[in-house]
Amino acid sequence: MQRTTDKICCLIVLAFLLIVSTGCERTRYDKSRYRSWKEIKESGFLRVLTLYNSTSYFIYRGYEMGCEYELAKQFANNHNLEIKVITAPDFENLTKMLHAGKGDVIAYDMPITLKHKEMFLYCGPEMITHQVLVQRRDSSMLSHVKNLIGKDVYVEKSSKYEVRAHNLSKELGGGIKIYNSLSDTASTDGFIEAVANGWIDYTIADNVIATLNKSYYHNLDVSVDVGFAQRSAWLVTKTSKELADSINSWVDKTNRSKKYLSTMRKYFRMSKWGNEHASPFGMSISMKKGIISPFDNLFKRYSKDIGWDWRMLAAIAYYESKFDSTLVSWAGAKGLMQLMPKTAESFGDEGWNMQNNEHNVITATRNIAALNQSLSKIKDKNERIKFILAAYNSGIGHVFDAMALAEKYGKNPLVWDKNVAETILMKSKPEYFNDPVCKCGYFKGRETTDYVVRVIELFKYYKLNMNK
Repeated sequence: MQRTTDKICCLIVLAFLLIVSTGCERTRYDKSRYRSWKEIKESGFLRVLTLYNSTSYFIYRGYEMGCEYELAKQFANNHNLEIKVITAPDFENLTKMLHAGKGDVIAYDMPITLKHKEMFLYCGPEMITHQVLVQRRDSSMLSHVKNLIGKDVYVEKSSKYEVRAHNLSKELGGGIKIYNSLSDTASTDGFIEAVANGWIDYTIADNVIATLNKSYYHNLDVSVDVGFAQRSAWLVTKTSKELADSINSWVDKTNRSKKYLSTMRKYFRMSKWGNEHASPFGMSISMKKGIISPFDNLFKRYSKDIGWDWRMLAAIAYYESKFDSTLVSWAGAKGLMQLMPKTAESFGDEGWNMQNNEHNVITATRNIAALNQSLSKIKDKNERIKFILAAYNSGIGHVFDAMALAEKYGKNPLVWDKNVAETILMKSKPEYFNDPVCKCGYFKGRETTDYVVRVIELFKYYKLNMNK
């Protein structure tokens, strides 16, 4: 009996030691896996962990963009470093990847919690956000969270929004029906888009993300608060105090600078609505006289270089700029045809001014010619034009991704309507933009599918109502 008791005690002690050692392993840092600030500077690059979404990091018309991305790049540039962006598949994996030494800093709005403070150091731009109800301004609109009882609320799985939704339901005595998915896995951005399009009525998001998406979807209301203020910042490991100090010092020196403030304004205050959502049939000077705009002579002259009807160029120009040659978009696109700087550099002559109308139109047609060549496997000319319009709007990388998804999921990668037009919409969902066949990550595809439809509709309207 004594021997049995001793054996049991021994097993209990061993189990306790195993639990303690396992717990220590979770919090102990193997310094060899982390790069010091000195090693980072010597390497010439900073590894930045973040997520694909509409605020932090995304690719638009061939440009890497996003608030966290741009701020991290500004910090790196300040120390003559390049940045290497490493995207995590989801929120939970950000801290796992940082702990595993796969990045140097998480550039994302990480909620400041006691759990994270035990393992990491907070640094960088500190934001104070709160969660809001995202809903449409229609008959389903609620004025107070108590009215959510009995309603369906969709939130991203395993997110802080799901936690808040369940807590809110308890606070109200139960009754909120909480869901995590639609037909496909959905992100917070995806749920917001679903609300805007009327597929669901309610979701929850941080006020900054909700406000940004409201600039895309003007039918949204984000005025009802559902949570208290939450502080958030970037994260580094506890072995990276010098890096954290450097980031904090940079923020202290620059957070009131014009460049820093303009970055914040660019992503959270400027409208992303775009001219593609203008009235269905664009303004014209005199349809009866065959005149669409003051720039028709340019469209007629340079459309010949690409074998297009000049009225298609006019339709693109209307939806890009409403024929405002001075326009500069939130993303930095310029002029009549809204050309990004990188496009201008690639297809414009050295020293050309993209707000010079002729330079702008010539460069746009050269870009279209290059897209036409890249999409030459699409033999039907009219079908190819749809792909070219999509690539002009989104960047050809996202179109190639959508074609790869179409092939993978049994759709025709060489047909736009009901095929690639559907798979480019899938790129707003993590299940698809994290697929290895996708090289350009997250994209809000609705903007592009709408653009293709509207430009073609306007072109047909021009053809029907005026002489060639």
